[in-house]
Amino acid sequence: MDIDNINHVGMAVRDLAATTARYEAMGFQLTPYSPHSAAWKSGDPVQPLGSGNRCVMFENTYLEILASEDPARPAARITNFLKHHQGAHIVCFDCRDCDAVDRRLKGLGIATSGVIPLQREIDTPDGARTAKFVRVQFAPENSPEGYIQATTHLTPEYIYQPRYIGHQNGCFQLSETVLVTHDLGALTQRYETYLGTAPSREGSAVRFRLPLGTTLTLVDLPGAAAMLPGTLLPPIPGIAAVAFRTRALAGLKERLRSNGFTVGEANGRLLVPAEEASGVALLFGE
Repeated sequence: MDIDNINHVGMAVRDLAATTARYEAMGFQLTPYSPHSAAWKSGDPVQPLGSGNRCVMFENTYLEILASEDPARPAARITNFLKHHQGAHIVCFDCRDCDAVDRRLKGLGIATSGVIPLQREIDTPDGARTAKFVRVQFAPENSPEGYIQATTHLTPEYIYQPRYIGHQNGCFQLSETVLVTHDLGALTQRYETYLGTAPSREGSAVRFRLPLGTTLTLVDLPGAAAMLPGTLLPPIPGIAAVAFRTRALAGLKERLRSNGFTVGEANGRLLVPAEEASGVALLFGE
């Protein structure tokens, strides 16, 4: 497989400070604010985007929280996301070689963005450094569930800093991403092509288990209602939930309740509804 992990899920929010405060109340540590620069097309120069992020980091995965840098001058990309909904819009997979993924998909008749550069300034113990990536977006006109892409980190040491991967709630991995669709068969077939591997069928869910330990789960609307009880869903098709693994589930349950979160139960995992987590449902399991 040329794709081996879910690198990160990206969510767009209206109020970065308010969202940060809620995630910190859940026991997450977030990275400092980092502004984005990118090229929109292969071969274009890298330019500031007017947006940035704060992230919940783990050893080889993360949750990216995106917002406009200046709310008085909203970034076009964030504005477009928020016109659709506040919540998760990006699933980014890890790959060793974006060029190889790009060639494979184009060879299968899948349109791509081509391989394009991305960078952002990162605070490190040695001062500010520029983290660099390359990315390829899959079927930009045929992925209504979100901005689906693969990336290769060129400077991973700036992204996965040990000082940011410890969390008071015991979470140590973003382990699963859940997509909801009206047409499970068609979405499954498309992701078999994107990922170059076959899934397993587990009850109402289709699961792609990737080599580095993360899972992409696809469900239809009835399946989502059973998997994610008591939460709002995004516009369908969409990215409905992310799951974290924790070493302190009982303590996390008490933390969430004491900080005013609604805590549901979903097949042995805790569930914080999307309306309390800036648009994406959160699952916590051991």
